[in-house]
Amino acid sequence: MPNAPKIDRAHVISWLSEPRYSKYLEVTQGDDAAALDLYLWNIGLAQAALKDVSFFKVALRNAYDRAISSTWSGSNHWLLDDASPVRRPILRTNKRGQVNDANRLNGNSIDHLRNGLRENATADDIVSNLTLGFWAHMTDRSHERDLWIPIIHKAWPKGADRNDINGRIAGINKIRNRAAHHEHLFAHAGCGCGTLRSCRDAALLFARLEPIAHSYVYKGSINRCSVDSYLEEHPAPCDVAV
Repeated sequence: MPNAPKIDRAHVISWLSEPRYSKYLEVTQGDDAAALDLYLWNIGLAQAALKDVSFFKVALRNAYDRAISSTWSGSNHWLLDDASPVRRPILRTNKRGQVNDANRLNGNSIDHLRNGLRENATADDIVSNLTLGFWAHMTDRSHERDLWIPIIHKAWPKGADRNDINGRIAGINKIRNRAAHHEHLFAHAGCGCGTLRSCRDAALLFARLEPIAHSYVYKGSINRCSVDSYLEEHPAPCDVAV
Protein backbone atom coordinates (compact mmCIF):
# COMPACT_ATOMS: atom_id res chain seq x y z
CA MET A 1 0.00 0.00 0.00
CA PRO A 2 2.19 2.90 -1.32
CA ASN A 3 2.47 6.17 0.63
CA ALA A 4 0.47 4.75 3.54
CA PRO A 5 1.39 6.09 7.00
CA LYS A 6 3.65 3.73 8.91
CA ILE A 7 2.29 1.40 11.54
CA ASP A 8 4.44 -0.98 13.56
CA ARG A 9 3.67 -4.54 14.59
CA ALA A 10 2.76 -3.61 18.16
CA HIS A 11 -0.04 -1.36 16.94
CA VAL A 12 -1.30 -3.97 14.51
CA ILE A 13 -1.38 -6.62 17.23
CA SER A 14 -3.17 -4.22 19.57
CA TRP A 15 -5.75 -3.75 16.83
CA LEU A 16 -6.14 -7.30 15.51
CA SER A 17 -4.73 -9.46 18.38
CA GLU A 18 -1.67 -11.65 18.04
CA PRO A 19 -3.51 -14.92 17.27
CA ARG A 20 -5.45 -13.30 14.39
CA TYR A 21 -2.48 -11.42 12.96
CA SER A 22 -0.23 -14.48 13.18
CA LYS A 23 -2.14 -16.17 10.33
CA TYR A 24 -1.29 -13.30 8.00
CA LEU A 25 2.34 -13.21 9.13
CA GLU A 26 2.57 -16.95 8.57
CA VAL A 27 1.38 -16.70 4.97
CA THR A 28 3.65 -13.71 4.22
CA GLN A 29 6.67 -15.25 5.97
CA GLY A 30 6.86 -12.55 8.62
CA ASP A 31 6.62 -9.55 6.31
CA ASP A 32 4.55 -7.00 8.23
CA ALA A 33 3.75 -4.78 5.26
CA ALA A 34 2.60 -7.74 3.18
CA ALA A 35 0.66 -9.22 6.11
CA LEU A 36 -1.28 -6.00 6.66
CA ASP A 37 -1.97 -5.68 2.93
CA LEU A 38 -3.26 -9.27 3.01
CA TYR A 39 -5.53 -8.48 5.95
CA LEU A 40 -7.03 -5.46 4.19
CA TRP A 41 -7.44 -7.48 1.00
CA ASN A 42 -9.21 -10.20 2.99
CA ILE A 43 -11.69 -7.62 4.34
CA GLY A 44 -12.61 -6.74 0.76
CA LEU A 45 -12.91 -10.43 -0.06
CA ALA A 46 -15.28 -10.89 2.89
CA GLN A 47 -17.45 -8.02 1.68
CA ALA A 48 -17.71 -9.62 -1.77
CA ALA A 49 -18.52 -13.01 -0.24
CA LEU A 50 -21.25 -11.53 1.95
CA LYS A 51 -22.84 -9.93 -1.12
CA ASP A 52 -23.18 -13.33 -2.76
CA VAL A 53 -24.50 -14.92 0.43
CA SER A 54 -26.95 -12.08 1.06
CA PHE A 55 -28.49 -12.27 -2.41
CA PHE A 56 -28.99 -16.02 -1.97
CA LYS A 57 -30.19 -15.95 1.64
CA VAL A 58 -32.99 -13.48 0.96
CA ALA A 59 -34.20 -15.58 -1.97
CA LEU A 60 -33.98 -18.78 0.08
CA ARG A 61 -35.88 -17.59 3.12
CA ASN A 62 -38.67 -16.06 1.03
CA ALA A 63 -38.97 -19.15 -1.16
CA TYR A 64 -39.24 -21.40 1.89
CA ASP A 65 -41.69 -19.07 3.61
CA ARG A 66 -43.92 -19.11 0.52
CA ALA A 67 -43.68 -22.88 0.16
CA ILE A 68 -44.56 -23.62 3.78
CA SER A 69 -47.21 -20.89 4.02
CA SER A 70 -48.97 -22.26 0.93
CA THR A 71 -49.51 -25.64 2.61
CA TRP A 72 -49.97 -24.51 6.22
CA SER A 73 -53.53 -24.26 7.57
CA GLY A 74 -52.85 -23.66 11.27
CA SER A 75 -54.33 -20.71 13.13
CA ASN A 76 -50.88 -19.20 13.79
CA HIS A 77 -48.01 -18.56 11.40
CA TRP A 78 -45.99 -21.72 10.76
CA LEU A 79 -43.04 -20.27 12.67
CA LEU A 80 -45.14 -19.79 15.79
CA ASP A 81 -47.47 -22.79 15.82
CA ASP A 82 -46.23 -25.78 17.83
CA ALA A 83 -47.90 -28.12 15.35
CA SER A 84 -45.98 -26.81 12.33
CA PRO A 85 -43.33 -28.99 10.62
CA VAL A 86 -40.52 -26.78 11.93
CA ARG A 87 -41.67 -26.87 15.56
CA ARG A 88 -43.43 -30.16 16.28
CA PRO A 89 -41.13 -32.87 17.67
CA ILE A 90 -39.28 -34.86 15.00
CA LEU A 91 -37.62 -37.70 16.88
CA ARG A 92 -34.56 -39.30 15.34
CA THR A 93 -32.23 -41.95 16.78
CA ASN A 94 -28.52 -41.28 16.30
CA LYS A 95 -25.73 -43.82 15.84
CA ARG A 96 -25.29 -44.12 19.62
CA GLY A 97 -28.94 -45.01 20.07
CA GLN A 98 -29.87 -41.64 21.56
CA VAL A 99 -33.23 -40.14 20.61
CA ASN A 100 -33.10 -36.44 19.70
CA ASP A 101 -35.67 -33.92 18.55
CA ALA A 102 -34.52 -32.61 15.15
CA ASN A 103 -36.66 -29.50 15.62
CA ARG A 104 -35.45 -28.53 19.08
CA LEU A 105 -32.81 -26.10 17.82
CA ASN A 106 -35.23 -24.60 15.30
CA GLY A 107 -37.84 -23.94 17.96
CA ASN A 108 -35.26 -22.48 20.32
CA SER A 109 -33.94 -20.19 17.57
CA ILE A 110 -37.41 -18.88 16.76
CA ASP A 111 -38.34 -18.30 20.40
CA HIS A 112 -35.03 -16.66 21.27
CA LEU A 113 -35.34 -14.31 18.31
CA ARG A 114 -38.97 -13.54 19.06
CA ASN A 115 -38.13 -12.64 22.66
CA GLY A 116 -35.48 -10.22 21.45
CA LEU A 117 -37.74 -8.37 19.03
CA ARG A 118 -40.23 -5.65 19.87
CA GLU A 119 -43.50 -6.76 21.44
CA ASN A 120 -45.57 -6.19 18.29
CA ALA A 121 -43.07 -7.91 15.97
CA THR A 122 -44.72 -9.73 13.08
CA ALA A 123 -43.98 -13.14 11.60
CA ASP A 124 -42.31 -11.30 8.70
CA ASP A 125 -39.96 -9.66 11.21
CA ILE A 126 -38.98 -13.11 12.45
CA VAL A 127 -38.52 -14.48 8.92
CA SER A 128 -36.18 -11.63 8.02
CA ASN A 129 -34.07 -12.02 11.17
CA LEU A 130 -33.53 -15.77 11.25
CA THR A 131 -30.00 -16.88 10.40
CA LEU A 132 -28.95 -18.76 7.28
CA GLY A 133 -28.17 -21.67 9.58
CA PHE A 134 -31.85 -21.90 10.49
CA TRP A 135 -32.91 -22.19 6.84
CA ALA A 136 -30.05 -24.60 6.14
CA HIS A 137 -31.52 -27.11 8.63
CA MET A 138 -34.59 -27.50 6.45
CA THR A 139 -32.74 -29.59 3.87
CA ASP A 140 -30.81 -31.82 6.25
CA ARG A 141 -31.49 -35.54 6.35
CA SER A 142 -33.53 -35.41 9.56
CA HIS A 143 -36.10 -33.17 7.86
CA GLU A 144 -36.38 -35.15 4.63
CA ARG A 145 -39.72 -36.83 5.40
CA ASP A 146 -41.34 -33.90 7.24
CA LEU A 147 -40.17 -30.93 5.18
CA TRP A 148 -38.30 -31.80 2.00
CA ILE A 149 -40.60 -34.42 0.47
CA PRO A 150 -43.98 -32.84 1.22
CA ILE A 151 -43.07 -29.13 1.01
CA ILE A 152 -39.57 -27.70 0.54
CA HIS A 153 -38.71 -29.47 -2.72
CA LYS A 154 -41.43 -27.37 -4.37
CA ALA A 155 -39.31 -24.25 -3.87
CA TRP A 156 -36.63 -25.73 -6.15
CA PRO A 157 -36.69 -26.67 -9.85
CA LYS A 158 -38.03 -30.13 -10.65
CA GLY A 159 -35.55 -32.92 -9.95
CA ALA A 160 -33.54 -30.99 -7.35
CA ASP A 161 -31.44 -33.26 -5.14
CA ARG A 162 -31.85 -32.60 -1.42
CA ASN A 163 -28.44 -33.92 -0.47
CA ASP A 164 -26.68 -31.80 -3.08
CA ILE A 165 -28.54 -28.65 -2.09
CA ASN A 166 -27.97 -29.30 1.61
CA GLY A 167 -24.23 -29.75 1.08
CA ARG A 168 -23.95 -26.55 -0.92
CA ILE A 169 -25.93 -24.54 1.62
CA ALA A 170 -23.79 -25.92 4.46
CA GLY A 171 -20.68 -24.70 2.64
CA ILE A 172 -22.24 -21.30 1.98
CA ASN A 173 -23.20 -20.97 5.64
CA LYS A 174 -19.66 -21.83 6.72
CA ILE A 175 -18.18 -19.11 4.52
CA ARG A 176 -20.85 -16.67 5.64
CA ASN A 177 -19.93 -17.25 9.28
CA ARG A 178 -16.20 -16.85 8.62
CA ALA A 179 -16.76 -13.63 6.67
CA ALA A 180 -19.16 -12.20 9.24
CA HIS A 181 -16.68 -12.90 12.05
CA HIS A 182 -13.76 -11.38 10.13
CA GLU A 183 -11.86 -14.66 9.78
CA HIS A 184 -9.43 -15.27 6.93
CA LEU A 185 -11.07 -16.62 3.77
CA PHE A 186 -7.92 -17.91 2.09
CA ALA A 187 -5.48 -20.79 2.53
CA HIS A 188 -1.82 -21.36 1.72
CA ALA A 189 -1.19 -21.57 -2.00
CA GLY A 190 -1.76 -25.11 -3.22
CA CYS A 191 -4.10 -25.97 -0.35
CA GLY A 192 -7.83 -26.50 -0.60
CA CYS A 193 -10.05 -23.51 0.16
CA GLY A 194 -13.82 -23.33 -0.32
CA THR A 195 -14.49 -19.59 -0.43
CA LEU A 196 -14.80 -19.15 -4.19
CA ARG A 197 -16.58 -22.48 -4.66
CA SER A 198 -19.18 -21.69 -1.98
CA CYS A 199 -19.82 -18.19 -3.31
CA ARG A 200 -20.31 -19.61 -6.79
CA ASP A 201 -22.72 -22.10 -5.20
CA ALA A 202 -24.60 -19.19 -3.62
CA ALA A 203 -24.99 -17.56 -7.02
CA LEU A 204 -25.97 -20.88 -8.60
CA LEU A 205 -28.67 -21.64 -6.04
CA PHE A 206 -29.88 -18.04 -6.24
CA ALA A 207 -30.32 -18.56 -10.00
CA ARG A 208 -32.34 -21.72 -9.40
CA LEU A 209 -34.67 -19.96 -6.98
CA GLU A 210 -34.96 -16.58 -8.75
CA PRO A 211 -33.54 -16.73 -12.29
CA ILE A 212 -34.73 -13.26 -13.34
CA ALA A 213 -33.40 -11.57 -10.20
CA HIS A 214 -30.12 -13.47 -10.55
CA SER A 215 -29.72 -12.32 -14.14
CA TYR A 216 -30.34 -8.72 -13.06
CA VAL A 217 -27.93 -8.81 -10.11
CA TYR A 218 -25.13 -10.62 -11.95
CA LYS A 219 -25.78 -8.94 -15.31
CA GLY A 220 -26.51 -12.21 -17.07
CA SER A 221 -23.32 -13.98 -15.96
CA ILE A 222 -24.09 -17.66 -15.34
CA ASN A 223 -20.98 -19.10 -13.70
CA ARG A 224 -19.65 -16.03 -11.91
CA CYS A 225 -20.16 -14.42 -8.51
CA SER A 226 -19.08 -11.25 -6.74
CA VAL A 227 -15.94 -12.96 -5.48
CA ASP A 228 -14.89 -13.73 -9.07
CA SER A 229 -15.12 -10.02 -9.87
CA TYR A 230 -13.28 -9.03 -6.70
CA LEU A 231 -10.39 -11.40 -7.43
CA GLU A 232 -10.05 -10.03 -10.96
CA GLU A 233 -10.12 -6.40 -9.84
CA HIS A 234 -8.07 -6.89 -6.66
CA PRO A 235 -5.38 -9.57 -7.05
CA ALA A 236 -4.15 -10.99 -3.76
CA PRO A 237 -0.99 -9.28 -2.47
CA CYS A 238 0.68 -12.70 -2.16
CA ASP A 239 0.17 -16.23 -3.42
CA VAL A 240 -2.88 -17.71 -1.66
CA ALA A 241 -5.70 -20.10 -2.47
CA VAL A 242 -9.31 -18.88 -2.40
